[in-house]
Amino acid sequence: MKNKPLDFQAATAEHVLETYKKGQKRVLVADEAGLGKTTVASEVVRRVKGELSKEVLDDDGMYCVVYVCCNLQIAQQNIDTLSDDGEKVDLSQSRLSMQHFVYYRKKVELKASGKDTLVLSLTPATSFQMTWGTGSVSERALIYACLSLLPAFNSQEKQNRLSDLLVGWAPKAWKWLSVHYYNEVRKPELIEYRETIVAAMTSKLSRMYSADETYMQRLLRLCDSRQDAQWQNDIYYFTIKLRKIFAEISLEILKPDLVIMDEFQKFSSLIDTDRSTETEENMIARKFFANKNTYILLLSATPYKPYTTLEELNDSNNDEQYKDFHRLMDFLHINDVNKIDFKAIWRDYSSALKHIEKETEETIGLKHQSAENMLYNVMGRTERSNEGIIHEILPPVYDFLSAGDITSFIQMQHLIDNCRKFGKKVYSAPVDYTKSSAFQLSFMDNYKLKDTIAEAWKAGAGKGIRKDCLLLDRDKIENYSLEDYRNARLGFIMATIFGKGKKSTGAESLLWIPASHPYYTQQPNVFTRNESFSKYLIFSSWGMVPKMLACMISYEAERRLLRRTNESYRKEDFQILKDSTKTKTLTIMHTVSTSLADMYDPEDSFGKPLSDIRQQIKKKIRSKLNEFDGKTVSRVSSLDIYHLLTALDNSDAEVRNIPKEADEILASMAIGAPAMCLYRTFKRIGDLNARQHAEEVAKELTGIFNNRQGIAAVRSNCRAHSNYFRNVVDYCIQGNLQAVLDEFVHMIGENKSPETIVTRMKESFAPAYPQPINTIQTFGTDDKYSMRKHFAVDFGSGKQTEKDVNHATNVRSAFNSPFRPFVLASTSVGQEGLDFHWYCRKIVHWNLPSNPQNMEQREGRINRYKCLSVRRNISRLYPDIFRWNEMFYKASAELKGNNSEMVPFWYLPLNDIHFKDIKAEKIERIVPMYPMSEDESRYGRLIKVLSLYRLTMGQPRQEELLQILDGKISPEQIKRLLFDLCPFSRKHH
Repeated sequence: MKNKPLDFQAATAEHVLETYKKGQKRVLVADEAGLGKTTVASEVVRRVKGELSKEVLDDDGMYCVVYVCCNLQIAQQNIDTLSDDGEKVDLSQSRLSMQHFVYYRKKVELKASGKDTLVLSLTPATSFQMTWGTGSVSERALIYACLSLLPAFNSQEKQNRLSDLLVGWAPKAWKWLSVHYYNEVRKPELIEYRETIVAAMTSKLSRMYSADETYMQRLLRLCDSRQDAQWQNDIYYFTIKLRKIFAEISLEILKPDLVIMDEFQKFSSLIDTDRSTETEENMIARKFFANKNTYILLLSATPYKPYTTLEELNDSNNDEQYKDFHRLMDFLHINDVNKIDFKAIWRDYSSALKHIEKETEETIGLKHQSAENMLYNVMGRTERSNEGIIHEILPPVYDFLSAGDITSFIQMQHLIDNCRKFGKKVYSAPVDYTKSSAFQLSFMDNYKLKDTIAEAWKAGAGKGIRKDCLLLDRDKIENYSLEDYRNARLGFIMATIFGKGKKSTGAESLLWIPASHPYYTQQPNVFTRNESFSKYLIFSSWGMVPKMLACMISYEAERRLLRRTNESYRKEDFQILKDSTKTKTLTIMHTVSTSLADMYDPEDSFGKPLSDIRQQIKKKIRSKLNEFDGKTVSRVSSLDIYHLLTALDNSDAEVRNIPKEADEILASMAIGAPAMCLYRTFKRIGDLNARQHAEEVAKELTGIFNNRQGIAAVRSNCRAHSNYFRNVVDYCIQGNLQAVLDEFVHMIGENKSPETIVTRMKESFAPAYPQPINTIQTFGTDDKYSMRKHFAVDFGSGKQTEKDVNHATNVRSAFNSPFRPFVLASTSVGQEGLDFHWYCRKIVHWNLPSNPQNMEQREGRINRYKCLSVRRNISRLYPDIFRWNEMFYKASAELKGNNSEMVPFWYLPLNDIHFKDIKAEKIERIVPMYPMSEDESRYGRLIKVLSLYRLTMGQPRQEELLQILDGKISPEQIKRLLFDLCPFSRKHH
């Protein structure tokens, strides 16, 4: 079941449909980041089928949508929203060369199910890159299966030779996948597919591969050739050609009615007027854009570079923004007459803007309106109000600045000088390297500078250098004695997260984010003291910084947590880990007793003191325990408790021992044991398999208590009992686990199926990731030392291999959960379109971006639907309401007014709301600055341009234009000159 679009999203979809109906078949939705462009696209998919069915339904009654996305991570995030009735699309088969098979198989499946909407996904680094590489194993396995249908390969011997040709370097995966696709293409229901693909292959393979042989002849010769080095080389290049052939077949078979291009700015080459170059993108462009009957929907918050500084202009002598804008307008205006009209109107408006002091307000207003209307004919853009919802924090980091910062810089320069003495050509390291990263040589992977230094180091260039300024010391890491990081920014962020001295927050003891809407009152603890704690999203310009932050922040969390326990205590922690593995001590944490779970109803007890709730449950438990014949014992064992849990649900179960404290233990478990909490969560959403699903997820959740960091976190806060499982339950109660899980399910979506929710929850528990680094002991050798990343992780290598994409997807899922990691560090590259807002309201600009649009893109990652600050403010406004959907319903009724439904789901009118004795929470923009550096002036320029750059959209030499306008127009005039391309706004105002 899809989410119903909100009013402003529905208005945008309506605008797209009306534009289509007028004959304009290319439309751009350029809504600001985080406003749900995918939801708009989903509504467009639905309405195009419903209102333009005569045009889009083919002879078979099929409606085909192709979703072109910039990378697999975004595709995985968005595809379920687009798919008809939430139908899953297999993204492992998103390669263009596989779409011929996917298309026919899905057609058969849809007909059998009575559905008629086919959604196919293409992604660039997989679908389009056919000019190099032999593709994925799945891709080659499908090619093998198709080729084996040809008469030339009708014998087992010939099929074996063909298999040898295409197996590549993945024999294990090949063994299964080649058989899988071999059987798939031969299924009886795919007879039409087989006829089509055989005819297409026969035609394509009859083309000339070289002057003296066809593709088919070449293929057969390779199958019969001796398998030597030259054969391997020939196979490599021939496989590339085969992939291209099958991509062409896919394009000939695909006849999309609607093409959706997400993060469109990534596909700029697709709209180049010169498509003579044979690239994968141009294959797509020729096929999809040449068909004037295909509806095209472009999605992008930044479809062209919105701002070019004079510095960038002088460096490249290329006004990229100006060219991008007009190239996009040429693409959107299919009709030549419209193109000419737009250029004339835009030229007239640009001239008026440049000479604004000579124009009357009425004249400039009319020219502005004409330009706005021409834009609105081909696009729409909705923007949020950020007024009062972002709190700016600009801390000077001088409190953390030390001689170590300066020494690190000096030592790096000395080392570079030494390298030159050894004949290495090496330039000085930028000052910003030292400002941005501690222990640079430990984390500077894939930097040419580091490679050069490493070579010289082997020859002795490191002699006389203070290595501890540039490299981590393995011994200090292992005994947690490293405390001087020699980097002011790093010292600042450590103090911000964990506190400093007597103002320590204890955040290192948190295993999840505190509940936004706690269900009971209790004594102060680490969770109540951190009720405003948030995850952190940190952006840097340098590739080494995310890895450095992930390792060093995780190390600091370990150091604070583990060093404050004495040696015997740490040995006890290891014993717990050993025992829990052997005896399954924590098994009772993922065992459900429905009878016990039902003794606590969070809604009935909402807002009461924890002590009162516990007493009420104990009374119910004592009455049940009186029915058992077991012997009362002093010792508490997890096995006895397990038997009691079983007996509570099954009166025939044997109970031998009843611990004296059984009522206390079971009452605590009723409130806080993970399986009990999860059972109630699933039961509340109507899950018929609540018990099974609760135990499945609880097994994963319990794992966070079964590692060194989890054990230390529990024991540092809950140590009243000798039984570790009892301390775990106490920790869960302190952390209001029931409220945390209910909030999480609300964010996943209460209209999602229980199976989808279970899958999403099981994806939320990230392991500790290893990070190989160089240390003083290993630098200059091939050896690496592995550090752990758990409290903080880095995100996004930019690579689109299946392994990298899966890792990035897992990290994003964990970050968008209440559980660790709590810090995500990344460069800005490739993060457009991804959301990180569920539990994060703090964004750190480690390095300032080069232009205001990049700052908006970064902050758009957390300034999104039902973000953390919105939920916490909603909870504080309506503390007496139990359920999240009811809180939002009440907020909508009371606060929306004349606004769109961005209120209350994206932001609240905080200036008009009175919070009783509590400060409203806001998104925090944190920019750590060095004193007397250029950071301060750069930031000031960024913020100033941020408020004005939209005025210069599509204008040449924007910075000069801003200088011309500066001081000549009032804030009121600025508002009037900003284009209103928002369908909701134009409709209602």
